[in-house]
Amino acid sequence: MRTHPALTLLAFSIAACSAGQERDATPGGFADVGGDSTITQDTEPVFDVILDSPKMDVVSPDAGCATSSAEAIKPPVDIIVAIDQSGSMSEEIAKVKTNINKMSEFLKSTGFDYRVVMIARPGTDTFGVCIPPPLGGPTCGDNPPTYRRAAQEVQSNDALGLILSTYDSTNDLVKWSGSLRPDATKIFVVITDDDARQPAPSPYWQTFDNEILKRGAGTFGTAAKRKYVFFPICGASETDETVKCGTGMVNTGSQYIELTKLTGGKWYPLCAVDFGPLFLDMGKKIAGKVACELTVPKPPTGETIDPNKVNVSYTPSSGGAAKELVQDSSKPCDGGANGWQFNADKTKILLCGSACTVVQTDPGTKVNVVFGCKTKVE
Repeated sequence: MRTHPALTLLAFSIAACSAGQERDATPGGFADVGGDSTITQDTEPVFDVILDSPKMDVVSPDAGCATSSAEAIKPPVDIIVAIDQSGSMSEEIAKVKTNINKMSEFLKSTGFDYRVVMIARPGTDTFGVCIPPPLGGPTCGDNPPTYRRAAQEVQSNDALGLILSTYDSTNDLVKWSGSLRPDATKIFVVITDDDARQPAPSPYWQTFDNEILKRGAGTFGTAAKRKYVFFPICGASETDETVKCGTGMVNTGSQYIELTKLTGGKWYPLCAVDFGPLFLDMGKKIAGKVACELTVPKPPTGETIDPNKVNVSYTPSSGGAAKELVQDSSKPCDGGANGWQFNADKTKILLCGSACTVVQTDPGTKVNVVFGCKTKVE
């Protein structure tokens, strides 16, 4: 069996059309063709693969195409949390420590490859941030590679400035750039009852955007295509960004809300009595943000993938028969296409329209990308 790099993202299948192949479906593995059996091959190569996941299945041949499938790694997500530790935040800090595991447990249950960086002063006191297992490590420590502390105290107005200054700090206790993956979508969660007053000049959200895009040689994307999204928990009402959600809020957090609008995220009211449902919803929104873009796996050395012989189907998390999608390249994916299409350099498969909606609302959906048979088009 030849090996190629581990498949990333949801579920991928690799197959080839071969008139001489005979296989019967065997649950949980490749079909048993017998000790003396041979598989003949005409002109299309069979791509054998070794995946990170041990689960492999064979689905029924269709029109002479033998299809093998495996559930692969879902898209990587790096979550950066910065918590305001000023004197008015004791109650909210307690809610974060009690409930943040609900977000991470949801992402884990749906198979997403996630990491969390916590920018805050660690400690077991009222304003210290100690995240318990399973996300955090024992005795308030790190839990590599999933959880990393950036031991920097955050106050009322400096969260955005500290995100920038700690990213590649010369102080190893606060530096967190090494915990990020270049290909991961970055999620920023700022938790505060106030608003940003840095980095200068004003508007601070715009200066932050300009500066974060300079970090990490494309780690956070470009102005044309950002790879980061804001999900702040701030003082604004859930339905009206100009109104405080409660009398105890210092500010609505307008700078964070502008970043939320810019990046297509969502803000949450700090006044929520229970942060559990809030973090669970955030986990679902994070999963939905990255669910519709699948990386095309590389073929074995010396082989090529014919883009005219690619098909896509999906199976809901509840099970049942796979549902086929057609390729729709008649218009942009965000401009009305419904089905799937390649990105410009054919390195990714984009789910469009109702197909994207399905995997966004059901992050446990299994998506199959099948190679070797003529593409079904709209």
